Amino acid sequence: MSVEYKAGEIRTIADLRARLSTVETPVLLLEGRRKVAAGDEEMMREVARLLVDALPGVTFRSGNAEGTDTIFAEVVTAICPERFEYVVPKESMGRKRRHEQAYCIPANELKAAAEDRVVLYTNEASPGNERLIQAYTGDIPNARLAAKGAYLFRDTLKVTGAQELGLRPATAAIFYADPDAPFSGGTGHTIRVCLQQGVPFILQDVWGRWGKSQYN
Repeated sequence: MSVEYKAGEIRTIADLRARLSTVETPVLLLEGRRKVAAGDEEMMREVARLLVDALPGVTFRSGNAEGTDTIFAEVVTAICPERFEYVVPKESMGRKRRHEQAYCIPANELKAAAEDRVVLYTNEASPGNERLIQAYTGDIPNARLAAKGAYLFRDTLKVTGAQELGLRPATAAIFYADPDAPFSGGTGHTIRVCLQQGVPFILQDVWGRWGKSQYN
């Protein structure tokens, strides 16, 4: 796996903590692909527990998709649901997977001006998917494409945040990506938005090696 860390390298939990400490109210994305390889789920759960302990005061965020998002969210919300945020396309999305004490921010509540800004970032990060966003905004009448566009829009919003929704921008991100194609799918789009916005991120080739010895 090879991805250029243009926003600065983070190799340890101590590095991550240092990065998060640069802002007053840090937000860490915990997310990735829906398909989780055999044996990786427990690794993800262990790292999530370490992060909750090592990063007091940090808010964790995901898009509430099945797979990686759900695994990370289950660990964090079992310990401190008040420190977790779900950013979803609309309020009804994945309601059964959400902890009732965590925050939920529906992307479709953004007003026109803010929506235009997120649309711009989305199209810049994934120009090949402009038709999905055009369908989402109603410029193209296609419900199937609009549904896909809603997830892409949500993925951008997770990173950029929106003051209009009280949603802070992400400070850093941890991704479980396709090891052979990390820029593919919705996870790949979110990684590109992180590069676009200067948000440092870590893939499983780094955080997958973390253990209690790195809690320092």
